[in-house]
Amino acid sequence: MEIVRVSNLQKAYGGNNVLRGIDFTANAGEIIGVIGKNGAGKSTFLEILMTLKPYDNGNVAVLGNELNTLTSNQIEEIRRDISVVLQPTQFYKTLKVVELLKLFKAYYNSPVDIEQIIADFKLQPHRKKYFDKLSGGWKQIVSLAIAFLSEPKLLILDEPTTGLDPHMRNMLWTYISEYNKRTDGTVILTTHNMDEVEMYCDKVMLLNDGVNEVFDSTEGILSSGYKSINEFYLSKVSI
Repeated sequence: MEIVRVSNLQKAYGGNNVLRGIDFTANAGEIIGVIGKNGAGKSTFLEILMTLKPYDNGNVAVLGNELNTLTSNQIEEIRRDISVVLQPTQFYKTLKVVELLKLFKAYYNSPVDIEQIIADFKLQPHRKKYFDKLSGGWKQIVSLAIAFLSEPKLLILDEPTTGLDPHMRNMLWTYISEYNKRTDGTVILTTHNMDEVEMYCDKVMLLNDGVNEVFDSTEGILSSGYKSINEFYLSKVSI
């Protein structure tokens, strides 16, 4: 099942052409890494998929709906099936972890059991801690747990493991991978950690100066003679 289809996507800010003809597809069950140096257009691309930013030309279909043909109410309906985890994440400083989960469960009108989420994400020792007092890694884990409360069909992650130690990175990816397998959901993420792309992503899109220079499976890229995704990345992106 096709979750996202993008063709000839273009976006400019004034005279700066940030996206210059992006073609992209994401199917149910796929984890796709969007990579590129800072300023390549990754954040703009994700913001368009999140329905937060308009675009100038091209076509963007999310969950079978062309975004530029929808009313505001229809956009809101699509957003119910999209969850986003940004970096860094900030929530209400005066709320405890369990209170945050209950708040967003009510907001999403979610049938997901809070205690099950707490167990799945190993949050029991932190349930009564204030979010603001958690480490950066646990803040990201809580943010991911909140994102799962809505049972999203599309999960968008913006550099989800930035600043995390190897243990927390592994824990976060375990949850992402398990979500993907359990729900047949689609994950689109940006990251500068090429080892994560190689280990966990089904496909890779390399954005270079607003163009998707490469969009292929990780296996396809590695079969082209590269020893690693990091070697591929460094060969394509100039400093």
